[in-house]
Amino acid sequence: VLHRGVGSRLVSRYEDLQVVVVAEPDDEPAIERAREYAGDERVEVLVNTRYPGSKAGAVNYAAEVTDSEYLAVFDADERVDPRFLSAATAKLEDCDVVQGRTIPEPDGLVETVAYYESAVLGDLSQRLLTAVTDFTMAASRTIVMRRAAFEEVGGYDSEMLTEDYDFAFACYEANLNVVEQFSYASTIEGAHSVRDWWGQRKRWMTGYAQVLHSLVTDRVWPKNYRSVSSPLICAGSVFGNLFMLSLVSKAAVLVINGSTSWIILPASTLIASALAVRVYDAHFGRLDGIGVGYLMMPIVLPLYSLAGIKAFVEYVLTWDGEWYSVAKGA
Repeated sequence: VLHRGVGSRLVSRYEDLQVVVVAEPDDEPAIERAREYAGDERVEVLVNTRYPGSKAGAVNYAAEVTDSEYLAVFDADERVDPRFLSAATAKLEDCDVVQGRTIPEPDGLVETVAYYESAVLGDLSQRLLTAVTDFTMAASRTIVMRRAAFEEVGGYDSEMLTEDYDFAFACYEANLNVVEQFSYASTIEGAHSVRDWWGQRKRWMTGYAQVLHSLVTDRVWPKNYRSVSSPLICAGSVFGNLFMLSLVSKAAVLVINGSTSWIILPASTLIASALAVRVYDAHFGRLDGIGVGYLMMPIVLPLYSLAGIKAFVEYVLTWDGEWYSVAKGA
């Protein structure tokens, strides 16, 4: 998938651009593929011998060996809009970090589930969370930031399973100004199989539990109100899955007792929200067509919740640091 990542950067409208591809030392195919782009003077290939084994380490390595004022981080399979970097960099005149939007391509059944899950649990819920708490997600892809901001929080933590979620709370507690830029969204590949979809979600939720553990145990005294609210926000992400899954039994009771009308409104609201995002993306040419995948949302959320609950229980009882890698190819 590297042609998606590197190719879309090289057609960026941002002129003063250096693309750094970081590969793991034991991944010869990726190293060979990356070196095919090294003939372009704007592309540099790094083999991550300094902090091998994680995306966080790879990003930190690239940051250490470059000296640009701004840093941007993307995934290898991410097709970036040519206008994104210019627009995001312009915003950095008034903020520290700019977070863009990423869209899983809904080109199959599992991929469509990933898209709508991202639209509702990612995009819409994050907007609501920001409005209520002033916490804005700063992830590890589709993100542009000042080097000073990156260094202030110490970069990404390679010990964290979800380094982006940990990084977001580090930025939040450091009072960095994080803003969102949704005008020029990136597209990525979604999980292509049920096994990968489940494994990826379980990894994310295990990482959320790990971040919550860190937020609760690694502090001696709150520095500011954000130090107090951070564990509460994170706990909401972790334990909210229990609430969502509990709604299934309540809905079943209503159906059994002939009160189906009580679940029509919330289900319709969920479906309408997913449909609105899909229409928006189709209107701006990010996706082709609309389809009927939005009808699956009432089923998708309980499945996501189940993965989250299983991940949390296993983190507490049996997790030994294992990772789950999702296969992607194009």
